Amino acid sequence: MKVVFFIDHLRADGTQRFLRQLVAGLAARGHRLAVVCLNDSWDQVVIDDLRRNGAEVRIVGRAALVGLYGIVTTFIWLRARRFDTAVTLLFTADVFARILAQAAGIPWIISSIRARNVNYSWWQHMMSRLTMPLADLVVLNSANASDYAMQHEGVQRGRMVIIPNGVSVENIALSQAALRTELGLPSAGPLLGSTGRLTHQKGFDVLLHALAMLPNTNSSLVIFGSGEEQQRLQHLAETLGICGRVAFAGYRHDAAQLLGALDLYIHSARFEGMPNALLEAMAAGCPIVATAIDGNRELLTDGVHGWLVSPDDPGALAQAISEALENPTEAQRRGRAAQARAAQEFSITAMVDAWESVLSDDE
Repeated sequence: MKVVFFIDHLRADGTQRFLRQLVAGLAARGHRLAVVCLNDSWDQVVIDDLRRNGAEVRIVGRAALVGLYGIVTTFIWLRARRFDTAVTLLFTADVFARILAQAAGIPWIISSIRARNVNYSWWQHMMSRLTMPLADLVVLNSANASDYAMQHEGVQRGRMVIIPNGVSVENIALSQAALRTELGLPSAGPLLGSTGRLTHQKGFDVLLHALAMLPNTNSSLVIFGSGEEQQRLQHLAETLGICGRVAFAGYRHDAAQLLGALDLYIHSARFEGMPNALLEAMAAGCPIVATAIDGNRELLTDGVHGWLVSPDDPGALAQAISEALENPTEAQRRGRAAQARAAQEFSITAMVDAWESVLSDDE
């Protein structure tokens, strides 16, 4: 089977992590794959990984796309390659690539909605709805996003499939002391952590407010990730008087392997699809406090696999963090339960199996 994936950019974010996992799994099964990046924003490590797994990577670029040259050349390229299936990921790809794939005669077109896109403007929702009929099938990674996708993006229930993200569960011995030293954090006290793009969606401002409210003032926090809100968040930490207890570690390719060194993982997002970062914390066996949103509620049962709290509520978040830190035996029990669930229900193999099935138009 010949499959082409269209995506807005190839920075090292959650959707790109999913794409790398899927490409690796499908390539190992003998499928021929290509990835088209529509904008000129990428991380070389991501491109190298895709190519190492046998995928052809083509960069169109924003200027070429807007100037139509990129659309024409990509159309000619698609016609020559004669792909069996096209998959679109993220807004620009959903709009442009649905049209391109249809015009190029690709027989099976799939769009994958990766989150409840409440951040879309009215015109983005309009464009998504206008081009949605060109998709033969829509794959969501979270059942909780289905109603929103139908109401706001024009997805038909009969054309919708749910395929959760996958994660690899590995037991990796990590040194918390070495991590503290590397990041310049205090050598004692609970070590909390979170990972994700530094954007409003991820709710790191809520997390910082919650940290400032903790009765245990010797807790430290490390945030892995980069994004447009970094300066604002750093200023907020200073304003709250907690900057000495917070490390902004930037984007780390090894962030998933570092989660096992934490005493508690916190996922404070305002909305999500099915977050890879939370899956990775589960796979690491790390105790978890998360917001009760979308895919988080599908991954974790409150009181069984971790603590779930309302989004945008620093007081509730602080209370749950305190409870987890004051009851380490219970926190570790929930962390082990989450790890077991990740291994049993959210393996990469199961994800690739499901995608391999829907990528064929024999459904």
